[in-house]
Amino acid sequence: KVNHLHQTAMSRLLQQQLLENLKSIIQKIDVLVFSDFNYGCLPQELVDQIVSLAKLNKVMLAADSQSSSQIGDISRFQGMDIITPTEREARISSKNHEDGLVVLAENLRKQSQARNVLIKLGEEGLFINTSDGNETLLTDRINALNNAAIDVAGAGDSLLITTSLALSRGASIWEASYLGSLAAGIQVSRVGNIPLEIKELLLELS
Repeated sequence: KVNHLHQTAMSRLLQQQLLENLKSIIQKIDVLVFSDFNYGCLPQELVDQIVSLAKLNKVMLAADSQSSSQIGDISRFQGMDIITPTEREARISSKNHEDGLVVLAENLRKQSQARNVLIKLGEEGLFINTSDGNETLLTDRINALNNAAIDVAGAGDSLLITTSLALSRGASIWEASYLGSLAAGIQVSRVGNIPLEIKELLLELS
């Protein structure tokens, strides 16, 4: 397989069309998720305009920025309610390749002005960084909830979306992160990036 992809920003016309489409539905939205693959669909100016629009309409914001075959920067999504980088992506964004997870996550949270930082650790689970609103640092860790992964495709997406939806409906970051981890555990138990259904989560919780 050969991909011919680049990181050039899409045209200003397309950016304006996307923004206008979002303006037409923003009042119906509870949560907006940036899932950035760094191939030009989300240039910084457009991101900033979308964030301003969402905050004006009190829409919860979440972001993930992939750095695999390309380089991204999760911290460019400023003021998110939740960001979910891998450890590698967190280190790339913060230019920090030495400190432990506590320092890494806290520095990234301050750099990005995010409310919550979830660092994905693959088979080692999830590291959670947040504060109590008074700059008191709070951290925790959830071990991987499936130690026999078949296919990891979609695990990060399942974590991001499930955690974001739970948070938007009033769950604490701890409750939301657990549900997200459970969703990721279900996702890696089958081959392919298959959409999760609520009944699958409820079955695991019962």
